[in-house]
Amino acid sequence: MTEEFIVTDNHNRLLEAAARLKLLPQDAPRMGIGYGNFGLGKTMSIARIAAMEGALLFRASSTWSKSAFLTSLCEKLGLDVSDSASIKYKRAVDHLNLEPKTIIIDEIDALLRSDKISILEILRDIHDETPSPLLLIGMESCDGKLKRHQHFYSRIVERVVFSPAKIDDIARFAKLSKIAISQEVVDYLAQKYPNFRQIKVMFLRLENWCETNGRKSATLKEWKAAGVELGIVRI
Repeated sequence: MTEEFIVTDNHNRLLEAAARLKLLPQDAPRMGIGYGNFGLGKTMSIARIAAMEGALLFRASSTWSKSAFLTSLCEKLGLDVSDSASIKYKRAVDHLNLEPKTIIIDEIDALLRSDKISILEILRDIHDETPSPLLLIGMESCDGKLKRHQHFYSRIVERVVFSPAKIDDIARFAKLSKIAISQEVVDYLAQKYPNFRQIKVMFLRLENWCETNGRKSATLKEWKAAGVELGIVRI
């Protein structure tokens, strides 16, 4: 398959939410959250948004400490990373007040543990003390987990729930294939497989079957007979 970003409905809704956050004044809450099951394009979507908007993109880690996060933040801002966490925090806040940037945190679930809440507090403080919006990305359970922290959750004004892959999204994805993917195959996948990771694997297996058999396309009947879904590509 050709590696190319697919503009999905999920991506458009997250992009619009990020844009609305940037329009809000500093005295208004400017936090957003995007969440949903795996394989729905969350990470790829925020990578594209970060590139388009010049946002600061982080992938939260279970190994993060307050100092480690602040070091990463200062590095992305091109600031000195020496000295204590409090000094690094002040450098980052001073810089973000002069040059605000949207901050995007992927895998926010890693910070929703009791021993990582202090990092959430730092993010809240940065949000409150600078004009920089904050966009959090996580799995489908993260919204409910964040509700336990109302002082943080009350600042969230944009919510984007990533929905299962839609027929139009799958059809656009199918066009990246080296073979012709019929509409009946697209319809079948939309009914049975909810995410793009699984669908990509299916397309790659079907490409392999078609290449082995000298074909440029396959019907749904051939798709099933070829064993693509079972991971056993029959010749």
